[in-house]
Amino acid sequence: MPDARGSVLRLDPLRAWRFVAGKVSGLGAVTSPPYDVLEPAIVRRLTDSDLHNMVRLILPRDPDLGPARYDEPAQRLARWQQDGVVIQDDRPAMYVYEQQLGNAVLCGLVGSLQLDPERRVVLPHEEVMQHWVDDRLRLMEATDADLEPILLAYADGGAASDAVDNARAGEPWVVADTYNGAHHQIWRIDDPTTLALIADELSKHEAVIADGHHRYAAYLERQRREPGRPGAAVGLAMLVDYIRHPLTLDPIHRVVPGLSLQTVQTHTPPGWQMQPGRIEGDPDRISITDGASWLTLHSATETPTVAQLHELLLPAWGVVQEDISFHHTLADALALAGPQQVAVELAAPRMDQVLRSAAQGVVLPQKATSFGPKPRVGLLFRTL
Repeated sequence: MPDARGSVLRLDPLRAWRFVAGKVSGLGAVTSPPYDVLEPAIVRRLTDSDLHNMVRLILPRDPDLGPARYDEPAQRLARWQQDGVVIQDDRPAMYVYEQQLGNAVLCGLVGSLQLDPERRVVLPHEEVMQHWVDDRLRLMEATDADLEPILLAYADGGAASDAVDNARAGEPWVVADTYNGAHHQIWRIDDPTTLALIADELSKHEAVIADGHHRYAAYLERQRREPGRPGAAVGLAMLVDYIRHPLTLDPIHRVVPGLSLQTVQTHTPPGWQMQPGRIEGDPDRISITDGASWLTLHSATETPTVAQLHELLLPAWGVVQEDISFHHTLADALALAGPQQVAVELAAPRMDQVLRSAAQGVVLPQKATSFGPKPRVGLLFRTL
């Protein structure tokens, strides 16, 4: 429950920006997945799909330019605004966003999230990497915008979830289809009575950050730097009642340079079961491959395997954790595996493990989970 000293979960209406259908090749063609799941092949496809694809804003090029690399997306966004390629909604609203891809459905409220530096009602569940926080903050400062909503999960939304489902019964405000086969719809809620009911319901809850820890940390840093600036105390967010509209929970795999299977075999601490091969169906396993052979480790504990990997195994193996790369698909990790660079396949933490650690103020290692489906970038965004 929210802290009795005053912090409450707040998601406020905003005047969102969106693309104008007649100014682009298609509303779906200008959208993108979030920045941190963009593999090079996807970036090329998105860049080629439309000159106005959001990847041109959220993934600044030319890292050799240093801070100046963020000037290009800022200038590009300004041109799109001046040319009417993107326009701002006339009136503040809360937005219901639904994404359907096969049997998977993402559905929830998009608005301006009141930030919670004390971690009383907006609860992170994993660590962040400072260079990515700095990267997102520089992009936010250059563009003066929140281009990608973070994703929050809460339970038993009552009147707020009823309002979401009631809105979906009407005609959508925005409709878009994306190349991956997903169908996206957005509805507006601007009725004062309904907005008041939503606000009252949300004030009774706390929410876990499901996706977007680095962006949320950047929101907090922006607020710290500009505490008196209007708009700096909130950030763009999507809030999902995961009981009524369940989220998926997948692992993020690792590639570890300089590590061999022999080192794993000889330096794994006592207490771990070690089996040759890739043992499937075990939710508490860690499977490791050099591209030719597999080794599977198992430890009988309630601690998520990703935490055990970072806290116990990697130090025992002598790994420099800053060198690790993270991959949302196992295929991408396996493509990089070799005799001196292993791929580590993880199982996803269970939802109860994530929620319990967040409620206790215990965070998992960085890139511990991949919640989904993820909101598509470019259908709605916010400027300060």
